[in-house]
Amino acid sequence: MAYKKGYAFERELKLKLESDGWYVIRSGGSKKPDLVAGKDKKIIIIECKVTKNKKIYLEKDEVSHLKDIAEAFGAEAVYAIKKNNCGWNLVSVSNLREIENSFTVDL
Repeated sequence: MAYKKGYAFERELKLKLESDGWYVIRSGGSKKPDLVAGKDKKIIIIECKVTKNKKIYLEKDEVSHLKDIAEAFGAEAVYAIKKNNCGWNLVSVSNLREIENSFTVDL
């Protein structure tokens, strides 16, 4: 069920970005990152997450990997986080809060 929610969110976000004029590539399966989007010489590397909680925790290795990919492309690393039935937000990795063993974002 979690895979279906994640896949549906990735498709929803891809379609929304495309309707706003972005060119978007989606990685199939469980490949990281989920989306790469470009518009007006700006590139964003996006990892999508779906949660039912008020806070999400992200593993340090995963965040580091996303930052490395973004840096290789001269892009911005972003998490697209959807809270069940409450819409979604784009959060730059620079806005994540580092705690002991992970990063976190309050939704």
